[in-house]
Amino acid sequence: MKRSFLFEWIVFIAAIMAVPFIFKYVISYPLEPALRAGFFVMLAVSLTLVVGLAGQISLGHGAFFGIGAYTAAILATKLGLPAFLTIPLGTIAGVITGFLIGYPVLKLKSYYLALATLVVAIAVYEFFKAADALTGGEMGLYNLPNIRAGNFELYSPFSHYYVVWIFALLVIFLCDHFSKSPVGKKLKALHSDEEAAECVGIDVFWTKVKVFVLSSTIAAFAGALFAHCSYGTIYPGEFNVNLSIKIITMVVVGGMYSIYGAAAGAIVISLLPEVIRRLGDFFHMDLTQITHINDIVFGIILIVFMIFSPKGILGKKEEKSASGKRSFLPFWGTGSS
Repeated sequence: MKRSFLFEWIVFIAAIMAVPFIFKYVISYPLEPALRAGFFVMLAVSLTLVVGLAGQISLGHGAFFGIGAYTAAILATKLGLPAFLTIPLGTIAGVITGFLIGYPVLKLKSYYLALATLVVAIAVYEFFKAADALTGGEMGLYNLPNIRAGNFELYSPFSHYYVVWIFALLVIFLCDHFSKSPVGKKLKALHSDEEAAECVGIDVFWTKVKVFVLSSTIAAFAGALFAHCSYGTIYPGEFNVNLSIKIITMVVVGGMYSIYGAAAGAIVISLLPEVIRRLGDFFHMDLTQITHINDIVFGIILIVFMIFSPKGILGKKEEKSASGKRSFLPFWGTGSS
């Protein structure tokens, strides 16, 4: 099993390393879609900790991505701080806001929780648009500096791509281990039955708050990194409610109970508009209008998967691999762990 796991990681890393060369020399396509896919992988995987492990519905994950991005961008443009300070500070902003938002909203359940997180996403987006002096308003912030280390500057799409995907792979690896840790097992028990989990000594509320803060921290880190790897500009439209809907679609499509499924869903959904464009070019058809109605397309995809494949792309594989394993709590039965 370990040898197979190592082999899969080697193949995956090799594929990630080869992508820039395929985009440049094989299909002659800009690298930006693959670069953005790395950010979406971090966002989808971090949201899976809340939705898949803890069973909490969050429709405001994009807000933390925006908070991290704008914190780093503001510190870089207004105070002139370098990236090695703005990225950690943007991540800390995710910790703080994750707690301040998570503590009150996680007292809610079901669609009340979903509605509260959706309102948070709307409020953060409107703040980005309204605070002209701080965020640049609807025009956003520009001339954001690249990541520098001494005299060495990461300015090319290739360098941005590899930096982002190194962290994306690290997030996948760490979140996978977290899901299998004692805390991860508590979250799965909480997802299964909160009352039963509480009866065996799990502090349900604070466990949910902690995983929510962890998830928002990863999203904010991705945002802070995005501020320095986004071709020098960010604007509010990149962090609207549609972003949060897109992220939850990735999680559902890939498999909300699977870290690797969320990563797969992020890659598929983020590259889907580009695939449609390429198909249009191949058949000499203008399919760009399809990619301009992303909200409808993502909504249809979300509904189809929830009806016909609720476990997502890798759901069945995860279920099969988990079958036969001993459960981590008496009341968990023979379900997947």
